[in-house]
Amino acid sequence: MPQGERAEKVQDTEEEGASRQRGRYPKGILRRQQILDRTIEVFAEHGFEGTSLRAIGDAIGVSHAALKRYFETREELFVEVLREKDRQALADARVDVVETIDFASHLEDYVSRAPGLVALRHGMVARAIEPGNEHSRAFFVERYDSIRKEALLILRLAQAVGTVRADISPEVAASLVIAAMDGLSTQWLLDPQVDMNRGMTLLEHLLRPVAD
Repeated sequence: MPQGERAEKVQDTEEEGASRQRGRYPKGILRRQQILDRTIEVFAEHGFEGTSLRAIGDAIGVSHAALKRYFETREELFVEVLREKDRQALADARVDVVETIDFASHLEDYVSRAPGLVALRHGMVARAIEPGNEHSRAFFVERYDSIRKEALLILRLAQAVGTVRADISPEVAASLVIAAMDGLSTQWLLDPQVDMNRGMTLLEHLLRPVAD
C-alpha cells in the first residue's frame, strides 16, 4: 500500500474510532465536505456517471475505503453531489434575479462551467423514473418541488415590482421556466450548437409586461 494511502487509512480509522465515542466527529463532517467539493470539481468538467465508486475515488484522490465510509453507494454520492451543487448555484442565482429576471445567463454560466454535472443530473433523472431507484426518485421529487417554490417566489416578487407581467399564473410560469432550462441544457449537451441563451431570452421576453 502506498505511503499516502496508508496515512489516509490511519487518519480515517482514527476518525471512525472518535466518532463511535463522541458521535459524529467534526473532522468527519469536514472530510465529507472536502470529498464532495473535490468530486464536484472533477465531475464538473469530466463526469464519471458510468464508472465505479473505486474509479471515482482514484479520480478525486481518495481511497476506496475512505469513500465508502462516507458514501456507501455510487447513487448516494451522486445525490449528495447534486444536492451540494444545487445549494451553491441557488445561492449565486438569488442575487438581483428579481430585478433583472436573467435566467438565461445563469443557465448558460452553470451549464458551460459544469457540463459533467449537468449530464450526471439528466442521466439520474432518467433512471429515477424507472422502478427500483427510490432513493434517486425521492431526491428529484424533493428537488423539483424546492426549485419550483424558489422560482415561484422569484416570479411573485418580480410581479410585485413590475418586471414580470401580472396576467399570468406564476405557478405555471415557474414550472415552464424549469422545463425550459432542463430542456435547453439537454439539447446543448447533445449538440453544443444549440443556443441556450436565445431560448431563455425569448422566454424572459414573454414573461415581461407588454409595453403600452
